[in-house]
Amino acid sequence: MTDPRHEQDLTELAALYALEALGDDAQRQFARSLKTASASTKDEVAAFQDVVQELAFSGPAIAPPASLKERLMARIAQEPQEQAENAGFTFVRSQSVAWQELAPGLSMKVLFHDAAGARTTMLLKLAPGGTLISHRHPQVEEFYVLEGSCICAGEFLQVGDYHRAEAGTIHPITSSEQGCLALVMTSSKNEPIR
Repeated sequence: MTDPRHEQDLTELAALYALEALGDDAQRQFARSLKTASASTKDEVAAFQDVVQELAFSGPAIAPPASLKERLMARIAQEPQEQAENAGFTFVRSQSVAWQELAPGLSMKVLFHDAAGARTTMLLKLAPGGTLISHRHPQVEEFYVLEGSCICAGEFLQVGDYHRAEAGTIHPITSSEQGCLALVMTSSKNEPIR
């Protein structure tokens, strides 16, 4: 038998959950709570998620300004790295790094940036319906899906899938219907293709 107070709590949080506005820990806790929720609560959450997905596609697509890449790379270079007591080790606590919105439906958390080697390691998040523009790789790019799924270089990738793009290749638009979180190791000198 389901506790009615628990169901009421879930109902009150359903919209925030659908918007992914609860915070990482609360999102996971809510998802676990849904496993034992009533069918009506699950239906309500699904309805909110449908609305959120519709909202993602309701606005016009806006091309980012040409200066965005320069500002983004300058911001990446300023990200502090936490040094351990023993020289040679770096630790980055994901929860202490803010998501940076690159474009509607596309965000990143920089975990490490090597300015000399022009390499960046980041978490890349595509919201449902989000896209990453086409770009050319001056260096190898590695892409590992942690959550969700996406279409990358024409292939469907899901949790645990790995993709490597060699230097000189051009990635077509990467997109995600349901949302995707990926670990990406790439060049900070990728060239956008319009």
